[in-house]
Amino acid sequence: MRIDFAEINQKIKIYHSVNRFEAAEKLLLTAIDEYGSMANLHNLLGVTYHKQSKFTDAIIQFTKALKINQNFVEAGLNLSATFCDLGRYEDAKSVFSEVLAVTPSNKKQPDLILGRLANQHAECGHLYLQNNLPLEAIAEYKRALAIYDKMPDIKVALGQLYLKTNQLDRAMYELQESVRMFPDDYDSHLWLGICFWKSGMRDQAVRAWEAARSIEEPENTLASAYLRFSQQS
Repeated sequence: MRIDFAEINQKIKIYHSVNRFEAAEKLLLTAIDEYGSMANLHNLLGVTYHKQSKFTDAIIQFTKALKINQNFVEAGLNLSATFCDLGRYEDAKSVFSEVLAVTPSNKKQPDLILGRLANQHAECGHLYLQNNLPLEAIAEYKRALAIYDKMPDIKVALGQLYLKTNQLDRAMYELQESVRMFPDDYDSHLWLGICFWKSGMRDQAVRAWEAARSIEEPENTLASAYLRFSQQS
């Protein structure tokens, strides 16, 4: 069964990557008929439904997976994320709490679990951005950070999008918060400098770029380039 499931899992990944969701659904339903009700299969079927925005069907499948295996963290995270997509945040928190409660104390990693949940929204934001939908991407990045804010790359990405959409005050807030939370993050300082420069705050921009340059090697970095540009302007 392990070999069969590995093959099924690989095929589902391929189907998902090319958006052949009906083929994925058919394969999983056939597998459930053949092998019986298994948590992994119901979880994959839930993911398949979720990718089609069939959230009610996804919830049913994730719930079935958890009934079979209450320690199935991935299914719990998927269920919690689906509730978030529907704005059912209390249900999402409840499911997350249940997942954490049944996790053995020596394996509890709430930051890791929250990070995985937040990453699902971050990945959705990346997809929106790739399809030139910045406002939708902003909404997903905000959802990700509301769940788990210890992601400097997402805070910087959100700040960049606020800059792109001319929301300088919001960009400034996110980037300053990122610098405060992650003082050793190069991109946070770099983009805060860009935000300062666009806001006409040139002295602050220079200080931010100098901070960025002090983190990375000073040669051949964007921070150095921006500093040279500031001296010429």
